[in-house]
Amino acid sequence: MEPLQALGLSAAAESIYLDLIELGEGAAEELTQRSHTHAHDLEGPLQELEQLGLVERRNGDSIVPVPPRLAMDLLADRRSREAALARDSAEILSQMWNRSFGRRTDFELLPSHKAGRLVLDSIQRLARKRVRAMTLGNLSTEGHKIVDGLFDALARGVEYQVIYGAHVLQDPSALHKVQQCVDAGEEARVYAHVPMNITIVDDLWALVAARAPLAGKSNISAVIVHSSPFLTGLIGVFDALWRTAVPINTSTTSGQDTPDQTKQLLTYLSAGLTDEAIARELGVSERTIARRISRLQEQLGAQTRFQLGLQAARQGWL
Repeated sequence: MEPLQALGLSAAAESIYLDLIELGEGAAEELTQRSHTHAHDLEGPLQELEQLGLVERRNGDSIVPVPPRLAMDLLADRRSREAALARDSAEILSQMWNRSFGRRTDFELLPSHKAGRLVLDSIQRLARKRVRAMTLGNLSTEGHKIVDGLFDALARGVEYQVIYGAHVLQDPSALHKVQQCVDAGEEARVYAHVPMNITIVDDLWALVAARAPLAGKSNISAVIVHSSPFLTGLIGVFDALWRTAVPINTSTTSGQDTPDQTKQLLTYLSAGLTDEAIARELGVSERTIARRISRLQEQLGAQTRFQLGLQAARQGWL
């Protein structure tokens, strides 16, 4: 753990303070030699340490370390007061917002797509236990973008369950990004028709974003849903779709032919892809796909493709 960096100090400031603890006070010139830095790079980190009360300048040029306990206790008290003030301010401002705009307290309509994007990026920092999401991808572009901070959140133990639209199986770039997330620990599944972007954070609140044409132009709306019956409903919708969505695994995302493509074929079929799309993915003709599906139906005693999916799941093929 980097104890001072965790509090917002720079790596250089932490390095200088640890050096002072280990080797004792020293003149600025001596510190530059010990830290292998230039003199003009020393002033900024020293000011950071002075602001926290961790160092003092004595006799003009000597930098002296101060015991950390008192400085850290004072910092903790100050930040506790700031946190309390932030909560009080949020309550006051929310009341003003609700009076001015007539909003219910469990909904916050975001004023722009940019605001929604900022909230989405902040989710990765705010999440503590679990994030559940279903996603169409980045609504603002034709491409797809891994959300900033996702890998850091996975690394610190946040669980991610993500449902992707079936289009990711047809887009090599999107599929590659999904594979990166799966390799990092994300649980990913595919559902044929994901209607909108929903991100649920620790079951406490959710960000919902949708796009639809309005007056001939693409229009994006985003809303934050706080703890409420509506949030409970969103969680229920996600859980229902998660149970029926198809897991994305190595065979799904490899993009390479394998000796036995049965599982891959069933995965695509369960995800709602057409025969044409499946044929394109597997590099065969639609007629070949139709024959394979027919053989599987006969093998499992399924009269319809829906029954085929159920039987395949029961057999553990999916």
